[in-house]
Amino acid sequence: MKKINRIMLFSLFSLTLASCKKDMVEMNTNEELLVSTDPKFVFTNATLNWNNASRGDLAGKYSGVMQLMQYIVGNNGGSDAIYANPTASKNPTPYLPYYNYYYNNYGNKLNYLISTVIENRIDKDRFKNIAAIAKILQTYQAFLVFDTHGAAPYADALQGLLGNSTPKYDMYEENYKLFDNLVKESVALLNSKPADQIALGNNDFFYRGDVNKWIKFGNTLRIKMAQRFEKVDNAHFQSVLTDVLANPGGLIASNAESCIYYHNIEHNNDTWDTAVLTYQYLASNAFVTFLESNSDPRLPLLVRRNGFGTGNNNPDNDAVEARLKQYHPNYSTDAAYKLYTDRYIGRPASPDLSTDEKYNEYVSFNETTSTGPVSYTVRAISQIQSRYFVKNGGNAETAGGARNIDYPRYDNNDEMKLFSPQITYAEVCFMMAEISEKAGASKGGKDAKTWYESGIRASMEQYQEWGVRMKVLAAANNTASDYNPIDNTKIDQYLAQPQVQYTGSQQHKLELIISQAWVNFFMRPEEAWATWKRTGLPKFKTFTQANPADGTAFLDEIKSGGTTFLIPRRSTLPVPNAANNNNYNDALNKLIANPLYLEQNKTEGRIFWDVQ
Repeated sequence: MKKINRIMLFSLFSLTLASCKKDMVEMNTNEELLVSTDPKFVFTNATLNWNNASRGDLAGKYSGVMQLMQYIVGNNGGSDAIYANPTASKNPTPYLPYYNYYYNNYGNKLNYLISTVIENRIDKDRFKNIAAIAKILQTYQAFLVFDTHGAAPYADALQGLLGNSTPKYDMYEENYKLFDNLVKESVALLNSKPADQIALGNNDFFYRGDVNKWIKFGNTLRIKMAQRFEKVDNAHFQSVLTDVLANPGGLIASNAESCIYYHNIEHNNDTWDTAVLTYQYLASNAFVTFLESNSDPRLPLLVRRNGFGTGNNNPDNDAVEARLKQYHPNYSTDAAYKLYTDRYIGRPASPDLSTDEKYNEYVSFNETTSTGPVSYTVRAISQIQSRYFVKNGGNAETAGGARNIDYPRYDNNDEMKLFSPQITYAEVCFMMAEISEKAGASKGGKDAKTWYESGIRASMEQYQEWGVRMKVLAAANNTASDYNPIDNTKIDQYLAQPQVQYTGSQQHKLELIISQAWVNFFMRPEEAWATWKRTGLPKFKTFTQANPADGTAFLDEIKSGGTTFLIPRRSTLPVPNAANNNNYNDALNKLIANPLYLEQNKTEGRIFWDVQ
């Protein structure tokens, strides 16, 4: 069925291209039309809703990588349907729409901007900066495609209007140095400060046309891409690292320089579909345990308290708690409810634990009174803070009841629109901490300890800032019962804890770094997945094993029917139109020739950079 759907989608796209081809060809060759086409507006359209292109893509993020990386768990418990069964011949593919994004959206439109709109203008020299920024973004998107699929059409791609409907496939191992060079050349162009350039300004929803920040993003992206190949081509990685660190443009060096796309089209009004994060998912045991056991000030900003206590930011849940206290006045000290009265409780991710009633979303109470039976439920498991992804957590009342959301609600659409982090300063800090630790020397002007501590501070400050933007009550509303904003004192206290301090063996220090990076990737779980594949961290443990007390994170081991299931490590290669089957099969055979790739549908297999 998936194959049929892909073929239908490709056919529909091909028909759409055919119907538009005549108009597009005219636009591509008519000098009057080209000169009147403003590249700034084409850039805006080409990057519109970058890497979160639809509400469906948000929902796919929840059901895919956010669960795989155990930020959330389904409200009925872990599901083996998202994991790879090592005994099965076909396993699920994580929802990652990069392939569609590149060919049907960003890659195609940015290519049109660079090669047609700008190239055919008589004043094209005034748009060199815009072309360079567009090339960086187009290459970034191509990198994401190859990073998850291992192969794709590239050199021959995006030529449908020129009559090439059977592009050859390129292999990732043949292209990763090309990607680096394309970004390097674009950064060099921006660094050269060409004269008389048209600025993107507000047509750029990332950096508002700030060329210096784009230089920093390009430099940082080069290291990020090269780090993927640390194990298979360390010489390339070290060469890129040395080259970038010598570049005068520098790296992303503050939260103000983080690359974040601020969406302009509203995903948030009347969004019952994206609100499923509020009522169909719960916070995971792994995520809550790590935050709570280390007294992390991000906890109340990222996770909501359960119903076993007062101050629920919800009058219905406060009324339920009052009823609980009426019939069980000592519940807060009763050993029978100790599991829940900590207020922050995550649900185990292992499917074998989905039937354990202790971890049901709600605890049911049935009281006998003089006037008859009284039944009610109290929320037992914490919800994730969904306001980071959807305004007010979405209209969850429409499907799950008013008890699912926080109050008050807000209507400030200008500030509360969706935003999509691409590379943040905190991520840079953790990346450089890892690099410095492995090198045994300072890199980029700081040693590993300083990078590590700077990353924690940057992450906490960033989530506090984002929390204020999205009206997360714990960060933004001083009348909320759980108001607990992050400040420098809280950060200093966190860093002073013995288990958080940067000490111990090199392996332990690397685990500290990746544990913090994992928390930071809450808003960019796709990169948590990539980092886990690259490092094997956070590590797995069985649910019954003692939780780490050394400042390191863990993931719940996934078992179903006693069988250990695996996290998928790649996407399958999408089936093209029938005319291109020969090229597709050739690429697939090259992928399968790597024993680690396994068969096409064995998504626990690895692409070439993903080695142990």
